[in-house]
Amino acid sequence: MNILKEQKTKYQTSAFSLVFGLFFASFGSKVYANDQQQTLVLVGGALTTCSSMSPKNCLSNKQISGKQNNQYRLNNDALSEIKTNWPTKNKKNRQQTLKVLAQIARQNSGVITKSDILWAWRDLDNKLLNELTDSEYNFVIDSLEVAVLNTDSTRQKEQVSTSDNNESAANDILDFVAASLKTTTKSPAILAVTASSRDPYESADFYEGLLNFNGVESSWLPLTPALAKAITSKQCESLDSLRSDSMGVFNRETIYPDRTKAEKALCDKGVDHLVELIENATGIMFNGGDQSLTRKVLFDEEGKQYPWTRAILQRPLLVGTSAGTAVQSGGKNAFGSVPMITNGTSLAAMREGAFAVSPPSERCDNECGDKLSADSLTYEKQGGLGSFPYGVLDTHFSERNRTMRLARLLADTKQKHGFGIDETTALVSIRAGKTSLMTVIGKSGVVHVQSDAKNSGAISYWPAGAVIDVTKDGFNLAKRTVDNALPNIKIPPLPMQRFGTIFSDAKLRSLVQAMCLTQEQQAVAQHDEFLLDLNATDNTHYYRVNTSSTGCAVENLAFKVKTF
Repeated sequence: MNILKEQKTKYQTSAFSLVFGLFFASFGSKVYANDQQQTLVLVGGALTTCSSMSPKNCLSNKQISGKQNNQYRLNNDALSEIKTNWPTKNKKNRQQTLKVLAQIARQNSGVITKSDILWAWRDLDNKLLNELTDSEYNFVIDSLEVAVLNTDSTRQKEQVSTSDNNESAANDILDFVAASLKTTTKSPAILAVTASSRDPYESADFYEGLLNFNGVESSWLPLTPALAKAITSKQCESLDSLRSDSMGVFNRETIYPDRTKAEKALCDKGVDHLVELIENATGIMFNGGDQSLTRKVLFDEEGKQYPWTRAILQRPLLVGTSAGTAVQSGGKNAFGSVPMITNGTSLAAMREGAFAVSPPSERCDNECGDKLSADSLTYEKQGGLGSFPYGVLDTHFSERNRTMRLARLLADTKQKHGFGIDETTALVSIRAGKTSLMTVIGKSGVVHVQSDAKNSGAISYWPAGAVIDVTKDGFNLAKRTVDNALPNIKIPPLPMQRFGTIFSDAKLRSLVQAMCLTQEQQAVAQHDEFLLDLNATDNTHYYRVNTSSTGCAVENLAFKVKTF
């Protein structure tokens, strides 16, 4: 059921004029005078970018020169490595794995892709593939990988060309980041931290290219879980083994020798140098992936901050995408400790509640330990970095229909506010002294969830271009946004029906947008055993902020979920 067709209409904002307008109109000279200023650019993921490995994101599918994919080879050396250095004591898994790989090797003597290996493996012994531990699986895949080289035997790198992006909203966000850097200092520098990836060395090329702004010094910071352990315990000579033990990555010194050498060089210079390097940076960007991994470079195994964590927290600009956004949750507010969400779907959250345990393996399909399923809602109760103390951050939000998972986490942890950021969209939070405001840039919008009870509360939707006032009483659309709202349009009223499968795809966002455009006061929807009531109250307001299919702002639409 398509409530409101999700058109590809693009609402473009001028990032440079917006950032200058927000800074100088709202904060004036205090921006430079107050050393407490900070801007957070919190991207909801899917920062669609043209690169040599992602030509689908390029204008006219343009092929950018550079590394196009990772490569693998099932040769005798790789099979011998797997046999000799199997990471567990499970000899049966080792023997069966070698048997399967030998069969695949007979049919593939040259370079192949990871998907080729996995498809062939599934055909031969899918049960074995599913039974391998994460350590065993990662060891096999990493051991089979070979370096991708140029004709001169240098490592071939993934190349990024943001000027060829086919998604203008991604460039709006990147332009905003560049403008924010340049308004902060005359010599801006930004560091990319790729610790959200299981293999942070693989991601380094992309983020260096992504942040290659004119007039800005950008570089990859080799802040990995292995580096964090090695540099604080003065075990820099053990980095290779720490990668496998603490990160579950293998053979990286062969595939990305320049990256592992940079990691070793940073380790050798010690903690004080690392802290100074971060303190000299204008901004830090955290990549997408798994926020539980990102947290490992911020806190040790006992939950204590590393010596450099405070320096990161104090940077004038912090940028995150997907996991890099989720990890910004944390610290304490009036409602207690702010948790960090780590896994789950809305349906599982409503059925099971939230679990303060580590997330299940991404390879888990069903029973995942700790009484979890692959879809169980999990969270880190101590939170993440804590740069965003207002509430819990969530990403890929409307596209993956995560409203009810966020609402359930808020209810179970006694937090009041949650912020769900749509894909290719950024929530920007600007603080200068005691003054704060937020705005939304990019493609779609941000959902503000307020929890009243386990299955009830209110939702607001802030489209791109909206400005939000932050006060002690909460979060509301700014007067400038309300005053500049577009006229209402004539559109047929919603049909009198119960809308189905509401918690799949982006259907909840579509229904809320339809209610906003039609000024509807009530709607009912269903998904399996759940019945959703949406009701406008005296505090509910609708405003058209932009002309896109997600451009209608909603304030305080009450929701309640019942089970039948």
